[in-house]
Amino acid sequence: MIKTMTSNSEQYLEEIYKRQAEICSALSNPIRLRILDILSFKDEKTNSEMLEILKIPKSNLTQHLGILIKAGIIETRKEGLYHYTKLAFPQIKDACQMIRRILLEQIQQSEDNNKKIKSVLKKKT
Repeated sequence: MIKTMTSNSEQYLEEIYKRQAEICSALSNPIRLRILDILSFKDEKTNSEMLEILKIPKSNLTQHLGILIKAGIIETRKEGLYHYTKLAFPQIKDACQMIRRILLEQIQQSEDNNKKIKSVLKKKT
């Protein structure tokens, strides 16, 4: 009985990691991150509005949106001639902001290390 419960738990964990990796993979492209940034400022955007901002071919936008849709990060709907896109979960804005805070910390640490390296180099020359 215990082996079955553990086995089921492992299966669920594996599924969780798989889904998490799919989301992370969808976020691993600068254009897709820009799309999320654009969508975080307004409830919905038309694909035409995004094309105007991103200045990429329509086929590229379609491809990037497809990846974000498959990962469950965005949703689209059609109304008349227009396709509207929005974040499926507003919390994605928080996740992106958290990553930017980490990036800022990394940059700061790098700058601090570079100052230390410069100081050592000056002493050696």
